[in-house]
Amino acid sequence: METSNELIRFNKINKIAFISVIFSLTVLYLVNSIVSIDYFSSNISLPIYTVIPGTLIILSIWALSRADKIQEISKKSLLFLTLSFSSWFAAEQIWNLHEHVLGIEPYPSIADFFYILAPILMFVSLIIFLHPLQNKIKKKEVIFASFLSVLILIPILIITFQTNSETEFFEIVVAMIYPIVDAILLIPAIITILFSSRGEKNSFWIMILIGIIIFIIADDIFLFLVIDDNYYDGHPVDILWLTSYIIWAFTIYGTIYKSKKIKYNKQNVDEKYKIEKLTKYGVNITLFLIITTTIIVLIALNYFWSLDTDSNFMVFFSLVLVTLLIVFSSIIIILNSKLTKAIEIKSIKIDELSKELIKKEKLSAIGQLAARLSHDLRNPLSVIKSSSEITMLRNKDKFSAQDKEAILRINKAILRMTNQIEDVLNYVKQTPIEKKNVSLLTCIKNSFDWTTIPTKIKMVIPENDAQVLVDENKLGIVFSNLIRNSIDAIGDSIGSVEVKIEDTEDQVIIDIIDSGIGIKGDDIDVIFEPLYTTKQTGTGLGLVSCKNIIEQHKGKISVKNNPTTFTITLPKRFTR
Repeated sequence: METSNELIRFNKINKIAFISVIFSLTVLYLVNSIVSIDYFSSNISLPIYTVIPGTLIILSIWALSRADKIQEISKKSLLFLTLSFSSWFAAEQIWNLHEHVLGIEPYPSIADFFYILAPILMFVSLIIFLHPLQNKIKKKEVIFASFLSVLILIPILIITFQTNSETEFFEIVVAMIYPIVDAILLIPAIITILFSSRGEKNSFWIMILIGIIIFIIADDIFLFLVIDDNYYDGHPVDILWLTSYIIWAFTIYGTIYKSKKIKYNKQNVDEKYKIEKLTKYGVNITLFLIITTTIIVLIALNYFWSLDTDSNFMVFFSLVLVTLLIVFSSIIIILNSKLTKAIEIKSIKIDELSKELIKKEKLSAIGQLAARLSHDLRNPLSVIKSSSEITMLRNKDKFSAQDKEAILRINKAILRMTNQIEDVLNYVKQTPIEKKNVSLLTCIKNSFDWTTIPTKIKMVIPENDAQVLVDENKLGIVFSNLIRNSIDAIGDSIGSVEVKIEDTEDQVIIDIIDSGIGIKGDDIDVIFEPLYTTKQTGTGLGLVSCKNIIEQHKGKISVKNNPTTFTITLPKRFTR
């Protein structure tokens, strides 16, 4: 709820800031068109066309570094969008150099190359966005978009050709490429708008498309102004191009902000990793000092240069240099941040693996000790069990009911201890698998025979069978353990244990279902952890042994409730 309120507040502030910027630029350019502000071209237009596209690139690179957290656009699509913005930035700076510094108007120039390249890159970005949605896009929408683009393109091409008919062939070609690339870009833009109108809204792309349409309108108006020789630097049509850049910049920043508010499962970083944070901020501070020093030097150069000669060159040089410094510094900061984060994640993983290794070593040591104790206890238990059975046989008629009950309790205690010892030994022993073709039904029936089943519990054996390549003894241990757990879960109540076999082409699925009380929600996620048990007489090793055996067979074991079902998936064939 707090995050939602923050986003609402941010959207309000973002809208106010956007409207304020657009309003200020509009007033500035309209006033200039009426009263012709002195030095507007060098002191206002030049900085604006450097700072705004430069800011757009910085925000795009920032967004690209967070592409894995941005949902509105894929990383590849965002990459081409960033390249498109970079191309426009390059074009604007070359135009500034020609117009404001060198005072020339070469045509065609390198600026034209970048102006033409930018819409093509944006077209690729849009196609990448639309590609996963191609099955949802209707053919009539594609046809309509293509028809509308061609309808707009034809008259513009005719006018362009007629206007430039007396110029050189190459100049005519370049002049006609401009409306062609705009028309090509307009096709996926219209398709996306139609697609969004059907309810599949994506606010990010809607804003990008609004910017595209405004930009194309500006290009077309510019064409007619040039034909009538009415365009000048600082003309109100510039507002449309700048509006597109500003829309894209605010949209990108809004997307970055939203990506920061998405909650992710993060783990805490130990104190020992603070040095990585220090490194990160150290790099940032160093970059800040470099930029500050460079700006001071440039201001001084501007001052001394302006004393003797025209300062347009130094203004342009300063703006471009500062913008590029900020752009490249932003890249370094973003990459440094990503690298630091990657190191932190790796450090956390190493720490977790170290703890896991220590835990395994401890369990191994406990297991070896338990194995020795279990081995030493088996012989005395066997002697006690045999003696109790012999005593019962010899004195069957002489023992009272109380004596017989006492002997029965002794046998049950011996059985419980024997099962616990078997759990320990099965967990500790990791013997190689001796695989052979086995009947699952026979293996399950044998497990029932090895288990003491109360009369209140009904055992449901599957009618179908399946052949599988396994170690019969080890699989028998798994079935016996799971059946015994099912019986313990039912307790003294009347219930049932059912086994199902599903035979597929590549694998066999075995379900062991009981009517017991089920497993608690907190326990179900850790039920296969070593030494974890909910039984007072359990070792916490039975299910772990089952999991180890199944994994030795390249299979899987899982559990779910309602009803309690242990599912074993075994491949029919496996390699060691």
